[in-house]
Amino acid sequence: MKSFQLGACKARLTLLLFVFFAAFCLSSGSIGQESFKIGVVNTQVVLEGSQQATDATDILKAASERLRTKLDTLGEEIRTLQEKKAKTELFVERAQTADLDNEIRLKQQEYQREVEIGQQALLEKEQELMEPIYNSLQELIVKVGESENFDIILEKRLITLYVKEEFDLTQRLIGLMNEAKAETSE
Repeated sequence: MKSFQLGACKARLTLLLFVFFAAFCLSSGSIGQESFKIGVVNTQVVLEGSQQATDATDILKAASERLRTKLDTLGEEIRTLQEKKAKTELFVERAQTADLDNEIRLKQQEYQREVEIGQQALLEKEQELMEPIYNSLQELIVKVGESENFDIILEKRLITLYVKEEFDLTQRLIGLMNEAKAETSE
């Protein structure tokens, strides 16, 4: 009996959702009365094609590489100390290697601290460099949407199964982003 009631509830909910959807479509005028202009943009491709985003990515990669080099150096120092301890403890009492244990522990703490500080600094720098680019892209999307009379512009990577090339704004936005960068550089 319960499963029948549950099935009836699901059927009513489905019918109710269908009625609301149909009412929305009819009230928006998109069925038969006027055309609905939709555009799509692959923001990832726009960012990859944008000179400003490429420059920011290069800066972040260089900073990440410097951090990795610094961490590699610290890691090598820790390994050297551990090898020294392993060789020393063969010939002396355990108590005599306490200084090396302490030095290794301090280096490991320094390594962990550098990892945390470095990652935080990279995140902050990424936000500092990329946020204006994201905002600029958002403004360009709105500008193109308004100037070309789009009703809606969707992210192409999110559940877009098919779109005509004429509605794909990706390449147009790459050009606009690079034009804006060139104008601010001059």
